[in-house]
Amino acid sequence: VRCRLYSASWSRPRQVTMLTQCSDRTRNAKRFPIPESLLNDATVQPYVHNCLVTLHEGRRIYQFCIFFKRHCHLRINTLL
Repeated sequence: VRCRLYSASWSRPRQVTMLTQCSDRTRNAKRFPIPESLLNDATVQPYVHNCLVTLHEGRRIYQFCIFFKRHCHLRINTLL
């Protein structure tokens, strides 16, 4: 899955590829993203939050799945 990563370690966002995992071995298996593969500081906060965002722009509707970490000991992300 292609995604945009706003990392606290970088000075600008980057296009990256997120790993996915299949639910089973059939052709119709669902694929699930693995955001933990991209987000750092697993020792500070091992789990990842997510939320769905729907953007209405004129007649178009865009949906995004946002993955993030939120902890007082994580670095401040100046990109956000």
